[in-house]
Amino acid sequence: MVSEMLSTSIRLKVQSVKALKDVESREGYQIDFVEVRQRPPMVTMTPTELPQEISQMVVQISKGVQKALPGGDAKEYELRKLTLILTAEELESFRLKPYPNQL
Repeated sequence: MVSEMLSTSIRLKVQSVKALKDVESREGYQIDFVEVRQRPPMVTMTPTELPQEISQMVVQISKGVQKALPGGDAKEYELRKLTLILTAEELESFRLKPYPNQL
C-alpha cells in the first residue's frame, strides 16, 4: 500500500507567545498558531423575477452593507490551528524565535 503525502501548504501565523512553567517547574513557552486563509468571494443572489436594474441595485446595497460591517472588507481570516508547549531548552534546540504575527 502506497501512502500519499499532502501537497497542500498552509500559512500559519503566531497568534501569541506566553511564558509558563511546566509541571516540573521548568521555564517554558506556549505558542498559539492560527491558519491564515483567503476569504472566498461573496456571492449575492437575487430572485429571478426581479427586473435586472433592481437586482443590480440590491447587489450593490448588499456589498455596501457587508463592507460597512466590522471585518467585512477583510480579504483573509484566521482559524485556530495549533498550540505548542515547549521548554526553553526545546525552543532553543529547534532554533525557534517565535513572536506574535510572525508568518
